[in-house]
Amino acid sequence: MLLDVLRMTKKTLLVSISIVSLLFIYLTPVVAVDTRNIEAVRGKKVLDNSDLQAIDAFVVQSVAEILATEDFSTISSTRSIIIANSASTEPGQVQFAEQFSASAKKHIAAALEKADGLTPSARSFKVIVNLLMVLDGLADLRLVDLPLKYVDSDKVVIRYWAVHCLTNPQVIEKLNSAKEIDMVRKIAGRLDAAIATSNPETLGLIAAFGGSITASDGVGLLFKVADRRIASYADWSVQYELLDATILQILSDKMAPSNTDKAEAGRRFGQLLSYVFQRYIKGANQLKTTQKEQLASVLIETEKNCVNKLTGKPQMSIKRAIEAGDLNALLEEHNNLLGNATKPGQLPSALGFNYGKDNSGSPLMQPLQLADPPKS
Repeated sequence: MLLDVLRMTKKTLLVSISIVSLLFIYLTPVVAVDTRNIEAVRGKKVLDNSDLQAIDAFVVQSVAEILATEDFSTISSTRSIIIANSASTEPGQVQFAEQFSASAKKHIAAALEKADGLTPSARSFKVIVNLLMVLDGLADLRLVDLPLKYVDSDKVVIRYWAVHCLTNPQVIEKLNSAKEIDMVRKIAGRLDAAIATSNPETLGLIAAFGGSITASDGVGLLFKVADRRIASYADWSVQYELLDATILQILSDKMAPSNTDKAEAGRRFGQLLSYVFQRYIKGANQLKTTQKEQLASVLIETEKNCVNKLTGKPQMSIKRAIEAGDLNALLEEHNNLLGNATKPGQLPSALGFNYGKDNSGSPLMQPLQLADPPKS
């Protein structure tokens, strides 16, 4: 389920990133890399030294093509060729995979180091992004060290693709199946440090990674992303509200009865959803149309995909209130589900969570109230 959410996140969160990434994604028939030798090697059951050298030569040529290119309108074909020829066609051929990984690690690492010093800076930027996109397509655990250094890049697109390499659904599946705890901790540590400065697109990738990784380090990432989103609602600085449909979905999946973190997930789910409600209601006359549309989508999707599942009672109260433009009905539904000063909500009562503690140490049974929007 969470890997499906991650794939959905990839599709829904590329609004701004995709505009820049289009610079690197052209379909073209131009093919500069010779694939004859590598294609022959891919079909062999047993490899000799000359075959291993052919693999290395293919990687050298392909990476050099990216590093030396001046015309980035043709480079997607090179990326595609590298990825398409990265695995043997013979099931269980370990030699090919090991040699390809070793060659890719050596030559892509060297290319990234050279790319850092390329001039002009725009060319350096494009080469690094294309090399990261290759790493993303390879989804090889033996290569995850390479994008780690770019997670905190001051270039938004470079940072995005570095994080995408580490949070790729195929990488997550391999990390989970191989129980690579040390590698998970290394990745989680780098992603954790990036949360404070990441844009919404990148935060979505980190949250979905945190929700999908079976190691305990994952849920901490998810909660930290949720806390950052909650804080950005609190001070009216939040951007791209549509992201929170995904965050709320992942949090709701962590609220299963058997989950030891269900109360912490519930508190964040309740507070984030409350802020979405409150922003929509309090910002009715101040927010832009796009912002209100995104908030409405989050509320309707969350009712359909999360609230109905959590309460076990299918409903469309939120959807009807939004469609009718009835903010009073919407506030009433907020209070019914999440609680207010006079009564606890259905969700915290049924699922056993609260909203923290007051000054006396007693549990808070209503969400924190959103301040009025700042005057423009």
